[in-house]
Amino acid sequence: MKRDVLIYFAGKIIPALVNLTIIILAVRFLGKAEYGKYSLVFYATMLLSTLTFGWIQQSILRFLSAYPEEQVLVVNRFYFLTLVSTLLAVILGFFLSIFYFHLRWSDTAVVIIYIFMYNVFLFHLTLNQTKRKSIRYAILEGSYYLIFLVFFLLLTLVFNKHLFIVLFIAMVLGLVFTEIIRIGVLPGGRVGLDHSHLYFHPDFSKKVFDFGFPITIWLFLSYFLSISDRFIIKEFTSYENVGTYSAIKDFIIKIATFTTIPILLAYHPMIVEKWNDNRKKEAIKLIREGLNYCFLIAVLVFIFFIFFQNLFYTNLLHLQVMRQFLVSGALIGSAFLWQAAMLLHKPLELLLKPRLMLFAIIAALTVNALANLIFVPVYGYPASAVISLVSVITYIIVIFAFLIRFRKQGLLK
Repeated sequence: MKRDVLIYFAGKIIPALVNLTIIILAVRFLGKAEYGKYSLVFYATMLLSTLTFGWIQQSILRFLSAYPEEQVLVVNRFYFLTLVSTLLAVILGFFLSIFYFHLRWSDTAVVIIYIFMYNVFLFHLTLNQTKRKSIRYAILEGSYYLIFLVFFLLLTLVFNKHLFIVLFIAMVLGLVFTEIIRIGVLPGGRVGLDHSHLYFHPDFSKKVFDFGFPITIWLFLSYFLSISDRFIIKEFTSYENVGTYSAIKDFIIKIATFTTIPILLAYHPMIVEKWNDNRKKEAIKLIREGLNYCFLIAVLVFIFFIFFQNLFYTNLLHLQVMRQFLVSGALIGSAFLWQAAMLLHKPLELLLKPRLMLFAIIAALTVNALANLIFVPVYGYPASAVISLVSVITYIIVIFAFLIRFRKQGLLK
């Protein structure tokens, strides 16, 4: 377990550094308005990816270890579902790009290619996570982000391109070259896929859909919870304010993700395996252990960031931030509490109670949407930062209430 945590942590260093670098350079080279536009389009593609691949991803994590003798067959069934579901994402992405964002045809083509390739990329990452191939996972993810950064720098510094679409072009090129690395360089990169076995299996697909789709709706709504404030800010203010708020929030979320995701990635397969082996006490113990690590990391990051926030905003991003301390503190709290919530709600997921998770996320989203619509027109994006924290706390309170009820019923003992 500790070995996997360390490998994932080391593997996340490159993605984290690249993400933070991209935020800084994109704001400085492209400007706040272009970064704001990129943020809205990018997170819309992430919503589509979550909606179309999330149910498959969660089912791979949940069920692949339950078929130890048929893994090759099961992997091919999951891959078929990925391709079909991703086609839907491409179609939705096309209409969204043309009719909502009013992108040019060339820009739309780049965006939908990115959507397709990103889902395939996630499929292979998820397989490696489930099979506990942590080194291969780290190599694939690190390669993508490094190549992405190189092409972004080439497009902006050498070819002097300063529109939001250069970020998508760089990401597409990063995914293309990473796929080449997976197939042609990594040992066993092609293992597990046989295109002659790609076909629709009704019973398997129904089982996957019945389990995964409620979780996908939860993932979709949770993702929407984290980005909806940007769209509301855009409607009441401007792309510049969206760019400023997005840069701050993205930076903090990347730090929270980088410092805690290795724990989530390493603990998740082990928690599921122990639960599937009917060792529930051990699974609950692992959840508590992971939560302790998350809270310790959160305290350390909060202290560090609060001391150096002025240096970050002024010298790196060249931003003037309204109510700086309030915005930073609220966003750090919401980001780390959300990461902790991913472990906290794990018993509901394992008890196959995704509808209760849906209830909790809808409650949080309702608080978020109503509060943003009321307070953003008056107080601007600082209100969104505070509302983000309140929304996450709402989710945790609802989840905790359900866990107490199930504990009293003896289902978590």
